[in-house]
Amino acid sequence: MARKISDFTSAIGVGARSNLFEVSYSDTGLKDVKSDFSFLTKAAALPNSTVGLIEVPFRGRRLKLAGDRVYNEWTATVINDESFAIRAALESLQDTFVKFDFDDVLSGNRSAARNSVTIKQFGQGGDKAPNVVRQYTLQNCFISEIGTIDLSYDTTDAIEEYTVTWVYEYFTADV
Repeated sequence: MARKISDFTSAIGVGARSNLFEVSYSDTGLKDVKSDFSFLTKAAALPNSTVGLIEVPFRGRRLKLAGDRVYNEWTATVINDESFAIRAALESLQDTFVKFDFDDVLSGNRSAARNSVTIKQFGQGGDKAPNVVRQYTLQNCFISEIGTIDLSYDTTDAIEEYTVTWVYEYFTADV
């Protein structure tokens, strides 16, 4: 059966747009900057997972079975505000797990309550507000890395940004 361009346009509709998203974090440690964090998250990704492979040899062949599911780290890019409020809140939150102070390294609360990160993908709403077409929630998160902010005399027309990497146990997906 021959396919036409109209079949393709019917199937794709208006297409999902990668710039229609929002990221939010559930932790109370970000309570003062929670809405700013959501607004100033410049880039993110929908999470991925990988199912491992178990190969069982049998009479010269290999039977392939599904293994364990692995959830990789998740990274977002944040625009730095001039007061460093979001970065300071993230550093403070990370400090609750493992202290920055070398003399106090053992006093971190590694079993502190972990939180969740929610990534919402919006559809084009036309005249009405964007509607959530898919939502992913990363469960039991903690921050593993707060990225560097590059400083340079050469950069005169850019706003600072940095990456934040979370480790999580699993994600849930909702429509």
